[in-house]
Amino acid sequence: MDHPEQGDRQDWIEAALDTYEGRLLRYATRLTGDAVAARDVVQEVFGRLCCEDPAELNGRLAPWLFAVTRNLGLDLRRKEKRMIAAEVGILASRETAEGCPAQTAEAKQESRRMLELLATLPANQQEVVRLKFQEGLRYREIADVTGLTVGNVGFLLHTALKTLRGQMGEG
Repeated sequence: MDHPEQGDRQDWIEAALDTYEGRLLRYATRLTGDAVAARDVVQEVFGRLCCEDPAELNGRLAPWLFAVTRNLGLDLRRKEKRMIAAEVGILASRETAEGCPAQTAEAKQESRRMLELLATLPANQQEVVRLKFQEGLRYREIADVTGLTVGNVGFLLHTALKTLRGQMGEG
């Protein structure tokens, strides 16, 4: 049987893959602590996406993808009894092209310090900070991914940022 919408569906899945694969791999790697396991998780996420109705996910594709990634990653971690790796990965470099070497070195040192401090926060605070600032999700999307309320997301972010500011000497 020929389905005229099949081409549109394939385009939708390919666009989702192009847009979110890298971000989901980073997220899954942080959840599982293993890049190979993360690839398996993301492959499963996109396998499940193939069975979803695009109209049902209209406007909430990112939260759905991150939530499924989270659930699969946490399930895998529980099954394998792995701990989350302390390393949070490499943040995208946002240095100016014209920055002087001293400023660049200072910025890198400050970034390293921030990552070290981030790793000391409770896991739920780390997760909402990463989803907000590394993945660019909005509060509502973070709530959808984590199963928390928007208010809880805001509280966790506020608490985490206040703690980080205090530890960085800005509080």
